[in-house]
Amino acid sequence: MPHPLTHKPANRWLWRVIGRLAFNRIAVVGTENLPAEGPVLFVATHRNGALDAAPYTVAAPTAVPMVSAQLHRIPLGRFLFRGIAVARGKDRGRGIEADNGKALQDCIRLLRAGSRLFVMPEGTSTLGPKHQPYHRGAARIARAAMDAGAIPTIVPVGVHYEDPTVWQSRVEVLVGEPIHSRPEDTVADLHRRIVQGLESAGANFTDEESQRTAEMLAYASTLGTDISYARALKSFEAGIPRGLAESVRQLQQLARLERLSLHQGVPLVPIGSWLPYAAYWLMLAPVVLLFVLSNLPVLAAGYTASRKLPDAPNVISFWRMAIGLPVGVAWAAMASLALAIFLGAAGVLAYGAVTLGGIMAWYRFRKLSVALRNALFHAGAKPALLHAYRNLFGVQDDRAA
Repeated sequence: MPHPLTHKPANRWLWRVIGRLAFNRIAVVGTENLPAEGPVLFVATHRNGALDAAPYTVAAPTAVPMVSAQLHRIPLGRFLFRGIAVARGKDRGRGIEADNGKALQDCIRLLRAGSRLFVMPEGTSTLGPKHQPYHRGAARIARAAMDAGAIPTIVPVGVHYEDPTVWQSRVEVLVGEPIHSRPEDTVADLHRRIVQGLESAGANFTDEESQRTAEMLAYASTLGTDISYARALKSFEAGIPRGLAESVRQLQQLARLERLSLHQGVPLVPIGSWLPYAAYWLMLAPVVLLFVLSNLPVLAAGYTASRKLPDAPNVISFWRMAIGLPVGVAWAAMASLALAIFLGAAGVLAYGAVTLGGIMAWYRFRKLSVALRNALFHAGAKPALLHAYRNLFGVQDDRAA
């Protein structure tokens, strides 16, 4: 019988809504690696604070997560972050307790029932160039489940954000190759294989500069192509080839000298005529403007929260949503009530359409705005910019060949 915690569709749909509000697109890459049946232990990288739950819910919707006991201190936290609560060392240091022994038994029972468990072995998130140390808890759970008669398939997953600090950016979850437990595996064996799997699904760089360059190149690789951002990012993990690094340096130098606008660190420009871009921009502009004007208190609350409350980059998006979402719900209720009184159902429907349309258009509108600004106000830089892009992609094509 499936574990009861897996049957909470309302919670899963709420996280899908939060994910759509927070991100322009959530994509799952490597779905062929997801087991069709049997007990599964997902092990995942932890990047963007509590908001990692949104993309991971899309990738593993029925998995029961292990969560920090600090998230279960209030009813709202227990609803949003359903799962098996454990007290980490830093939780206990703050006086937050949980029955970790019972949590382990719950994990074993869940896997024995053929269900799915989701664990983040780092225990905390980071947006830095390297992952935090992976703890052995996931390996111990796998070994204990095997001793209890369950043989879980271990699936490593990594989450990759184009820009985790920006509202309505894009994110991909990369599913790594499954790790099939062997009866003779010790906790040390399982931990070693889990670390290898997580490093294959995640991305690690020598320093922040290398990380920023790889993220820029990965984003540039997706422009006008169907290339996966996560896989492009992984391709630069071992280092940036000298020729490609020189092309990036020239592109960045040109952007600084010409004071070009950037999107995800890349100075966009129309490849051909700017007129189609302008026509598309003019189509989206009224929708975005009406969206901003009709939801200004919500956008202001989210923006202020993202600037004032975070103590590290990995919680910027969380605080934006933690403040923006309840303010948005309250504002939408009040605005809808006022519109219903004065304009009837048509006013409410119009407000909903403008809000939904503005959210959906935001990412594209930002890209178009950057490209058009560069084309109209820095037209002289376009030939050099296109030449730099040709060099950049030429080096990438040579590398692929």
